Amino acid sequence: MTTQAAAGPLAPFRVIDLTNELGQLAGRMLGDLGAEVIKVEQPGGDESRFIGPFRGDVVDPEYSLHWWTFNANKLGATLDLTTTGGQELFTRLLDSADFLIETCPPDAAAALGLGVETVRSSHPRLVHTSITPFGREGPYANWKATDLVGTAMGGLSSLCGAPGRPPIRPTASQGFTQASAQAVVGTLIAHYQRTKTGRGQHVDQSMQEAVTFTHDNASPTWDIRGINNGRPGNGREIGGYKSGQYVYEAADGYVAALSYGGLFGLTARQTIEWLDHHGLAGDLTSDEWLAKLDATQGILIPPTGEDGDHLNDVLVAFCKRFTRAQLVSEAQQIRNGWGIVHTPSDLLENEHLAARDYWTEVEHEEAHVTYPGPWARLSKTPISIRHRAPRIGEHNFYVYGNLLGFSDDEIMQLSDEGAI
Repeated sequence: MTTQAAAGPLAPFRVIDLTNELGQLAGRMLGDLGAEVIKVEQPGGDESRFIGPFRGDVVDPEYSLHWWTFNANKLGATLDLTTTGGQELFTRLLDSADFLIETCPPDAAAALGLGVETVRSSHPRLVHTSITPFGREGPYANWKATDLVGTAMGGLSSLCGAPGRPPIRPTASQGFTQASAQAVVGTLIAHYQRTKTGRGQHVDQSMQEAVTFTHDNASPTWDIRGINNGRPGNGREIGGYKSGQYVYEAADGYVAALSYGGLFGLTARQTIEWLDHHGLAGDLTSDEWLAKLDATQGILIPPTGEDGDHLNDVLVAFCKRFTRAQLVSEAQQIRNGWGIVHTPSDLLENEHLAARDYWTEVEHEEAHVTYPGPWARLSKTPISIRHRAPRIGEHNFYVYGNLLGFSDDEIMQLSDEGAI
């Protein structure tokens, strides 16, 4: 576990972060890369501070684990953008910035003076990134959407669930995180272009488009073959071909395994020999079954119907006899790509992540908190968590004093007036 902080590749640059939960990961990732990220909140705190769970189950804007996770590596300043004075202060903040990321609906952005053309004309060097549910243009541009709506409208939910059952929501906030991560890619590309031209540009990131981009081959399968990939349940459907079960119950949990077809076909003989070594292969050792499974004989499409059910039954019975570690260790020895279905507690104790010094301990006033480590490893300019998420208005004196030149008395007056 590491606690050290190091300057990242964006260390000279400043980001103004005006995002809600849709885009907060983007600011966090830019902060991880070393940028100075100033998270601007309304006086009293951002609404996402009230997203649980909370430390000690105490509903408090300073105890939200969601806020801690997505706003580490940021400084915090409060500002009322609904007032003329607040908008003037924000413009001065932009004067000192290299990046602006925001999640304002297009109509609200225009009212706040954050329209694309307005920002471009006043700050031509700024890379301005908008992360919205459906993009800055189009008939849905001003629609509101949660992560649930984003994964539904992006088509991902239609691919999740069991055959013959209604679609289900993908676990975790896939819409928000995909939109944020792809926005960071676009932002860094725009930044690279700026290093050559001296001019910034606008990055328009749609959550719907970010989710749609993750569909694997679902869209071309419809376009070329006229087939909508269905919901395969505990398996996968590719171009109308359904694979077998992907997750199997072991004696102490679950393992993920490509059970047949595809890569299993390439290792069919080794896999059956493995099952047979334990006396659990049944009739899979017959020439008939080897011909069905062996990719060298052209069988890449998994068995279906009774054959598929029988093969699955053999694998289900086999897996229940052994622990997760036994199954995965033996599978990997024959170059079969099986893995343990880890729980969060498993991951914190995982030997591989520990050997790579993955986890990072971050000091909060309330506790030392273990965070996931770098999402990419850079040999010269490492990614790191340098500080915890900010408290409400924690860095107002730095932002308005050091950066904008206000005296302490003037900052206190701004606070008393409700401007910050």
